[in-house]
Amino acid sequence: MRFILSLLAVLVLGALAMHLVAAALFTREAGALADQVAAGPPAVARDLPDAVRRLARAQGVTDEAPARAVRVTQDAELQLSAGAPFEPAPATQTYGLGAPNFVWFAETPLLPGLPKFRVIDAYVGGEGRLAARALGSIPVASASGAEINRAEAMRYLAELAWIPDAILGNPAIEWAEREDGWLEATLRLEPRDATVRFRLEDGVIAEMRADARPAETAPDGSQLLLDWRGLFTDYAEIGGRRIPTRGEVGYIRDGDYAPYWRGTITSYEILR
Repeated sequence: MRFILSLLAVLVLGALAMHLVAAALFTREAGALADQVAAGPPAVARDLPDAVRRLARAQGVTDEAPARAVRVTQDAELQLSAGAPFEPAPATQTYGLGAPNFVWFAETPLLPGLPKFRVIDAYVGGEGRLAARALGSIPVASASGAEINRAEAMRYLAELAWIPDAILGNPAIEWAEREDGWLEATLRLEPRDATVRFRLEDGVIAEMRADARPAETAPDGSQLLLDWRGLFTDYAEIGGRRIPTRGEVGYIRDGDYAPYWRGTITSYEILR
């Protein structure tokens, strides 16, 4: 009996050690991706439609001391699947400004010091990635490929309200003024471009919309495409920029809009 108990103790300690190592490696991976984004090219002012330039200026962007990245923290809630309850999901996100890159690292807490899930959602160097780990270490979701690349590129565009330096200075973004008054931003991708539209109120972004964003993986492996919407409110100056401190994003299902993420920006740091 003593031998069996000793063996069980060794197995438990071994499993715990494996969990701690795997969790640390996942967290380190998120940090390494964020460092890569932060070391990217700076945003540099360029020729743009007048309405786009006015938008960036209204949010406090100047041509002086170009920045490379922005790091924000979010006090947020996330719906992990359609119809599920919202769960706390505090996150840190690093955005590239001179190139379309970002890394979002979030955690849904289970117990103090123990996450229910940790999530990396990223678009770096033209490649999208989504990975989730239960308890911080056990793989439960992973996605990559052309459709994920487009989905993550669309996310970068959708969140431009939080990174106005990229509105003015990211050369990869193509801008157009639509006849309906909305602004349209596009990243050229293969085999299909990423495009997002913006509605302005009082000179700043109040709403974003996009068509046919890859949203879920169907049982046959194909991607379910859904129209996408986001709302941005409570603009305030934080970290040297006038940004929306609150936002939410969701899909249109059966004609109805349903948010799956909502949150508040709690800190904002420009990285040069």
